[in-house]
Amino acid sequence: MIPVKTTDKHNDKRKAIMDASLKLFCEKCFQETSTASISNEAKVATGTLFLYFDSKEELVNELYLECKSDFAQYVEQGVWDRPTFKTQLKHIWERGTEWCLQNPEKMQFMTQFSSSPYITKLTREKAVSYLKLMNEVIEKGIANKEVKASSVELLSRMLGGYFHNARLFLLENKQSRNLKKWQEEIFDWIWKGIH
Repeated sequence: MIPVKTTDKHNDKRKAIMDASLKLFCEKCFQETSTASISNEAKVATGTLFLYFDSKEELVNELYLECKSDFAQYVEQGVWDRPTFKTQLKHIWERGTEWCLQNPEKMQFMTQFSSSPYITKLTREKAVSYLKLMNEVIEKGIANKEVKASSVELLSRMLGGYFHNARLFLLENKQSRNLKKWQEEIFDWIWKGIH
């Protein structure tokens, strides 16, 4: 692919294509979303998409990485200001939940495409590298004898699974007046389960 010179106009068009893709991939599936429909939704000329992405497959991989990166950066902000394993873990839970509630389409897209054959092995490896924070917090917690675990990766995967499923529940019930109460209860249950 020939690199495109970066300008504000370039960034605006790329963002419009990414936003349109996110919306359409969430409304339909990958196969039912044509590049023409993405261009139409983004309000750019039909061929413009191919100035930024070689294919629809490349586009979906870039969008997946962008969502993962956005999530990881949001969650990581301020985590090391927390003094203990518990407060760092709670920070990850709260920030991640806040991001998901603020970005339901991105959350839906990441969930929908997490096991998709269109997401390449390289993309998956890059996405995992964005999410090292949980491992680092657990390693520090083990070193400080704040949590016991024979495998950092196992505990990280387990916590990630609990957090993800709980966030899906909260997203489905985000209009409930019990939302804050449930967020606190979920963390308390998870904490009691590992401590």
